[in-house]
Amino acid sequence: MVGWEYPPFHTGGLGVHCYEICRELGRMGHRVTFLTPFHGPFTPTSGVEFRWPGGPGTPEDFPYAYETVSGPSERFDRSLTDYNRWVADFVPETPADIVHVHDWFGTVGAINLARRLKLPLVMTIHSTEYDRTLGHPGSDLLERERRGLHAADRVIAVSRHLKRQLVERYQVRPGRVRVIYNAVRPPERLQRLERAGPIVLYLGRLAAMKGVDTFLRAAARAAPLVPEATFVVAGEGPEYPYLLTLAAHLDLSDRVLFLGRVTEEERTVLLAGSSVFVLPSVVEPFGIVALEAMSAGVPTIVSKTSGVAEITQNTFAVDFWDIDEFASRIVELLEYPELRSLMGDRGRWEAIRSGWPERALETVGVYAELMASRASGP
Repeated sequence: MVGWEYPPFHTGGLGVHCYEICRELGRMGHRVTFLTPFHGPFTPTSGVEFRWPGGPGTPEDFPYAYETVSGPSERFDRSLTDYNRWVADFVPETPADIVHVHDWFGTVGAINLARRLKLPLVMTIHSTEYDRTLGHPGSDLLERERRGLHAADRVIAVSRHLKRQLVERYQVRPGRVRVIYNAVRPPERLQRLERAGPIVLYLGRLAAMKGVDTFLRAAARAAPLVPEATFVVAGEGPEYPYLLTLAAHLDLSDRVLFLGRVTEEERTVLLAGSSVFVLPSVVEPFGIVALEAMSAGVPTIVSKTSGVAEITQNTFAVDFWDIDEFASRIVELLEYPELRSLMGDRGRWEAIRSGWPERALETVGVYAELMASRASGP
């Protein structure tokens, strides 16, 4: 598996997905060699061995996924090229059956590795450059995505929305794409947050595609109607300075709390202690954090463009541009505790009904399909 992030070195859904899939593959008895530019220690995972290039490998050389503020630098480009060369020349210690690459970071190396070992190539796409840049893709990243998508024997997309984009914008044949959604593991324990009033939470990267400005504008309209509520923004990213300025402009300085990056433990406490969770993304290929909120029993409002909206019925789905509707739904959930409790309970069971074991089985099904096809070939 050619990855990038892996806990504890991760910022969002990409790292979580790799960890959970590898964890379940290991439990099923499969062996995974995970290639990453980062040096460990990684979260121990049965059946998974980690390999990385020799020499220094730090977040300065290899930033967390999609966390660079001003775009890739020359240093990053050189490091990325070196990493892909190392992947292309990697020699497995035991025979492998599949090469599986995630997103664009290692596509060039994974393509050459699969060809050299004469193995099928699978690519999981978690988001596209069109999504991350709101329709203004960088040429190098776009080309890396395109090369991987067209070289892969099978492509896994994390939502139907993403599959449509791969077919329409990248001209990937529909028959080569399989949709396998993300999942969530229910929290083992919930430590309730001591609070003076209700908390309305956004948790995630502070990037343009996440629509956090919509969250703040909706908060400004809802705040006078729910004076006891606090609006919390947890996470970091390139939009942080703009969002601080926007909050001040909207006269929200005493109603919005910016927490910055939070630890896994703090994340769990925040989700458990919130009254409403909002994911207002302009584009959201999936949105694992919304499932995490639902699994904690928190009523959740998502944008209709999110992948999680495709598999959930017990959420409020709102057009990403509709600030009034976001505000109205927030106020509705805070003013009607019975509705909040009902959505929380139903959402929790919906979120945990199908989990990572099922997603891993679907992934193995893709592997088996390719191996069977290869075995029956000429």
